[in-house]
Amino acid sequence: MISTLYGLSTFPNNHKKKIMKNIELQFSYNQFLVYDSSVSSPGCIWTDTHVGQGFARRESVVCFSTILEFGNARLSVCLGPYSKSTNHERVISTPFNAPTGKVLIEGPEESNTNRHIELEPGCYKVTAAQKVVRGDEEIELYFEKVIKPEEHSMIIIADEELDPPDELLEHAEIAEV
Repeated sequence: MISTLYGLSTFPNNHKKKIMKNIELQFSYNQFLVYDSSVSSPGCIWTDTHVGQGFARRESVVCFSTILEFGNARLSVCLGPYSKSTNHERVISTPFNAPTGKVLIEGPEESNTNRHIELEPGCYKVTAAQKVVRGDEEIELYFEKVIKPEEHSMIIIADEELDPPDELLEHAEIAEV
């Protein structure tokens, strides 16, 4: 388990990044998954549109595309809004519903990692800020509690691999295993 995050959902505008935990993530197929424990099949079917925008999502699942195809990433889980940085190569923000508050973070080939965080159940904006440093991927994953559910995802920084559509595709089909 990474950390219990209850009661830490409000930050002033001049907040500092609050890193809850640093973990090592094994990613593959250009992706990693963030999903609520209530989801039994977290995989999403990636269309060309999803690949171009860098994510595929459902209400309680986000599959973020990684910059590298496979490897290990240093992932920092942060509570609060995304802290803007000039060194991120890709930053994507999506709505995320955590009905149980137990959120898993995995690569598609990882299993039984017991890598999860405990959030206050509810609606969040989850933001993945990514960069490559010395051949390894570094990811900061921000969970910002919101009062009203977010309706749209946003590409804050697009790297050269992304080719997003004018209107982002906000739903993906379930990938059956």
